[in-house]
Amino acid sequence: MMANQSAAAFRALLDVLRDAEQTFAMGPRAVADEVGVTEGYRHLTHLLGYALDLYLEADPERPEFVPLASPTQKILGDNVDSLYHFAPLRGDRGYRIRGVRGNGVYLAFCVYGGKPDGEWSERVVANVSQRELSFAPGGEFELVLSSVSGGDGDWIRLEPDAVCVIAREYFAERGAAPSRFRIEALDPAPPPAPLDDAALARRLRAVATFVRETIAVVPLPALPPNVIGPPMPWSPYAPGWGTPDNIYALGAFQLAPDEALVIEGRSPRCTYWGVQLWNRYMQSLEYRHRRVSINGAQAVLEPGGSFRIVVAHRDPGVPNRLDPAGHAEGLVFCRWLQAEEMPEQPTSRVVPVDSLRRQPT
Repeated sequence: MMANQSAAAFRALLDVLRDAEQTFAMGPRAVADEVGVTEGYRHLTHLLGYALDLYLEADPERPEFVPLASPTQKILGDNVDSLYHFAPLRGDRGYRIRGVRGNGVYLAFCVYGGKPDGEWSERVVANVSQRELSFAPGGEFELVLSSVSGGDGDWIRLEPDAVCVIAREYFAERGAAPSRFRIEALDPAPPPAPLDDAALARRLRAVATFVRETIAVVPLPALPPNVIGPPMPWSPYAPGWGTPDNIYALGAFQLAPDEALVIEGRSPRCTYWGVQLWNRYMQSLEYRHRRVSINGAQAVLEPGGSFRIVVAHRDPGVPNRLDPAGHAEGLVFCRWLQAEEMPEQPTSRVVPVDSLRRQPT
């Protein structure tokens, strides 16, 4: 057999996948119910699909933006109100992103540094949002990514360890027109030759590494139920694909059919804030047919400007109710984007769902 390296790398990937179920079916991060176990196997198929797109088929010599989340395939903490796109980079190459802005409230391009071997990124090289980008009257924009500035236009300095760029776009309302953009190398590479054994093996090893590093984190450990943790600013030392523009708060819900979780708080001025429900694998719940998230533009606020969000299996007829979509337990994730100050920690309490029903007037 001639393809010795790629054959070994392929078998190593199969080994990672064969053992991956141990992370959620047993041990300290095991999920307790049938729904959680089923979603664990489904998450592995999503993770493998994205790993193949990002590390087997991606080409930093001829990059293209690849979607990072869809209504049916999700990894690493998708936001219902966001679109994400990934493109591979090399720190010694130059690139240009051209596009036309859509109707999102936020658009940013974040460059990450690390190792080009499937490991989670180690740091943010640079982040440029709609606040720094220059837009023509028709919404057109251009952003150069290179180690040396090419002029007076918008520019991100690439460092030697730059490995990828992720585009993020947030929307106040689903269905708003997204931005259109593409990436190209400043010095186009010639058409690619067929992959050789060593190159395919290297890519397969990167796929296996990405899967291995991700399942080392998800499913997240069980958290104290029905408590929202304190807001956490983005950390430059945290690996992964977080954005410096966000502040996060994480909690968990565990509700019987007749219980409701009431979450209350106040948001500072910001570009966007939202609360949504995840499973333990950091995947948004089914949002095509159920309301599992709400943002600041959609929420009905209290007279003093605070918010009150209710998580309940049955609709008590109050505003801002989120549907756990058949999950007895899961995660609650809050985001504040480009906030002017640190948000206060939301409070939470469990009450009988019928106690929230509006009384007839």
